[in-house]
Amino acid sequence: MRFTTDQQTLDDLSLFGKRGGASVYALFNRTVTLGGAKVLEDMFRYPLSDAEAINRRVGLIRYLSGVAFPFRSDLFDAVEPYLANTDERTKLSGEERSLGERLTNAVGADMEFKAIQKGVGALLELLHGLKAFAGSNPYPGLDALLTNPALEPVFSAGSKLPYAKIAALDLLLRFRHRALVLDLLKQLYYLDVYIAVGKAALDLGFVFPTALPASAGSVRLEAVYHPLLKNAVPNSLEITPENNVLFLTGANMAGKSTFMKTLGIALFLAHMGFPVPALKMEFSVLDGIYTTINLPDNLGMGASHFYAEVLRVKKVAHELYRSRNLFVIFDELFRGTNVKDAYEATIAITEAFAGKRNSIFVISTHIVEAAEVLGRRCNNVRFVYLPTRMNGHTPVYTYTLEEGVTADRHGMVIIHNERIFDVLKTPASPGSTKKGFIADKQTLDDLNLPGRYKPHSIYSLFNKVQTVGGERLLDHLFRQPLSDPDAINRRSAVFRHFADLALRFPFDKEALTLVEDYLGGAQGNALTARVGALRKRITAAIMRDEAYHVLKTGVGAVVRVLEVLTKFLPLLPEEGPFGEEVRFLKEILADKRLAALSLTRLGSLDHLFRNVLRPELEKLLQCIYALDVNIAVGNVAREKGFSYAKALPKECRTFNATALRHPGIDKAVANPLSLDGENNMLFLTGANMAGKSTFMKSFGIAVYLGHIGFPVAAENMVFSVRDGLYSSINVPDNLSLGYSHFYAEVLRVKQVAEEVSAGKDLVVIFDELFKGTNVKDAYDATLAVTEALSAYRNCLFLISTHITEVGETLGQRLDNLRFVYLPTQMDGPIPRYTYRLEPGISADRHGMLIIENEQILNLIT
Repeated sequence: MRFTTDQQTLDDLSLFGKRGGASVYALFNRTVTLGGAKVLEDMFRYPLSDAEAINRRVGLIRYLSGVAFPFRSDLFDAVEPYLANTDERTKLSGEERSLGERLTNAVGADMEFKAIQKGVGALLELLHGLKAFAGSNPYPGLDALLTNPALEPVFSAGSKLPYAKIAALDLLLRFRHRALVLDLLKQLYYLDVYIAVGKAALDLGFVFPTALPASAGSVRLEAVYHPLLKNAVPNSLEITPENNVLFLTGANMAGKSTFMKTLGIALFLAHMGFPVPALKMEFSVLDGIYTTINLPDNLGMGASHFYAEVLRVKKVAHELYRSRNLFVIFDELFRGTNVKDAYEATIAITEAFAGKRNSIFVISTHIVEAAEVLGRRCNNVRFVYLPTRMNGHTPVYTYTLEEGVTADRHGMVIIHNERIFDVLKTPASPGSTKKGFIADKQTLDDLNLPGRYKPHSIYSLFNKVQTVGGERLLDHLFRQPLSDPDAINRRSAVFRHFADLALRFPFDKEALTLVEDYLGGAQGNALTARVGALRKRITAAIMRDEAYHVLKTGVGAVVRVLEVLTKFLPLLPEEGPFGEEVRFLKEILADKRLAALSLTRLGSLDHLFRNVLRPELEKLLQCIYALDVNIAVGNVAREKGFSYAKALPKECRTFNATALRHPGIDKAVANPLSLDGENNMLFLTGANMAGKSTFMKSFGIAVYLGHIGFPVAAENMVFSVRDGLYSSINVPDNLSLGYSHFYAEVLRVKQVAEEVSAGKDLVVIFDELFKGTNVKDAYDATLAVTEALSAYRNCLFLISTHITEVGETLGQRLDNLRFVYLPTQMDGPIPRYTYRLEPGISADRHGMLIIENEQILNLIT
């Protein structure tokens, strides 16, 4: 049975790393060859599930530890393209070519022969070296391949290779016995990997694990630690069928996530047959590993954070239902819901998991109250925690596992130690702000704004452009928001203008690319241009030179673009927001030197285009790219019913939208939203899946699109310009910096506090504030931070939470806070969501109902 895992697990454990971060793969990637690096990647993607195969690989890596890879990388650089050429027409003739034959095809044929000669020579050197290596380092499988009679001519070939010998060896290696050669090359790649991994084991001090049969059902780890952390604290652990559920608690930043990742990485590497960061490891082979540590919501499929958690549990349940023995990690199970539902769901799911004694489960939570119930109901749940020692007001973390359940609560201590409230109590003068609109990477990712290749990105929604230059311009506009209302309104007017025109972009993408490449070529005077064109034409006839063809193609592309522009320009009015560009294009076409364009005058045209009119043609290209973007964005707005927001000066401090919706969701439900200086905070509640995150993203996207002058998904929108937009929706932990999920949230709040106190007019979105901690700390922190932020009436705040109890206290203390919620209507046992805002605070609790409707417990049990 194949070992299974998924991308979520690979990301959670930083096996390949994300966004340039450190990765476990990089620790072992000391390969010399590109083929070896690809084999190493495949090993990471497809671990083993057979104890014998794992121990065999362990034995090979241990055997080759300390052995040097005996081949130069440049040999593979020659061999790989040589073997990739399977064109029968490139076979060498068995006879030496005459001088006349060599002169006839001097350039192409000679280069082709040299590539084959180089490939044959490099392959011979590799095979001779491999035979010598196998002689002193017996390696399974190599002898049978190297002693194959088909390779006898290779090993009998001398050092000097005449043409006929090269031709014979080329036929043998590249065609007749190609499969054998590729098999040997594959063995070289595996050899490269095993030597590289063995070297990593020695350098890093990792230990080789021992795989036990699946029937043993146990894991023994001695002094295991996280391989990507400096000075990581080791822990020892034994898991058996009698205690196969590990219930982990601990205060914020105590090290729970790091410990869980440590276990996951060790089990993953062990199933690859790789050395692990520990003093000793024995483990029973499992069928797969699934982790849930940094799980984002999935707006593309309509999944809130809680529902994403539910679907993740359901996926694991399906795998368990198929009688698979798994290693499963859930970090802070059901943190995306209210405390009552989280409590009930944690007990129900953990109890169901406990019935699967052949699998191993590690579950962390801040709902420590669940431990008492689980202790009574399940005899195979082991309770462990990571303690915190207080040194005055400073928490000190041991990172060393202890038996039992924690009682530590230090969330508010951490917040106070970061001096967030001190920052908010000492605002700077408004004049200290810098010009320009700021939206950082966290915000761009939360709202899925830029990203050509990101699924469902807002950029891709508008990216209907036809040219590479248009795509560059669109990306630039998306990444450079404006803070001047006049500039915003001018750009918005241009898009509205083209939406009304309803034009189709008439130019050919390939022709425009050719023009851009052509104009980037060398310049000269009129005489050298004509002489150069004639020389290229003569050379083309004799030597098959490509330069003449490129020149002719470039000039022809300019002519075609000008012809299309001549027919298209009458459709564009000279009066209007794009009038200046239209008048410029008409002036170009009216130039008398363009009156008679003929490719028979190639040299003259080349001089005219690349010298005389070069600046005008380059500007013409930019106008065409702007046309491309304006037509694309205008057409998207018309087709989707988007409107054009009106930007007001910063001093107005208002945001007003009717029928605001998410632009990336078909048939999205629309809501009104109005905020100003007297009513600048919105406190949002609602049950899981009621649409809170979607509504918050709709608001954030509208603010951002408004500041780049793009059409917005609303019937009408008026807004005053801001200095920036900050969101906190999917904030992950950061192991490389030692940040837990809660601490990452705290630092995000601190960053916003610093920006707000600097006098900037901001839009701030906090989705489920402090969801990474226990309910008491979450209550205290949400209350304190919301109250502190409320003093900044120049900013707009949208805050959602499941800690609805905090609403009553905030309502008594603040006069600029409005409460809204997204209701749930029950249709029997089925919740129905209206996605329409209503005033007040939600009392809906449907977390367990969603779990029951997904039949997760039935799947597990």
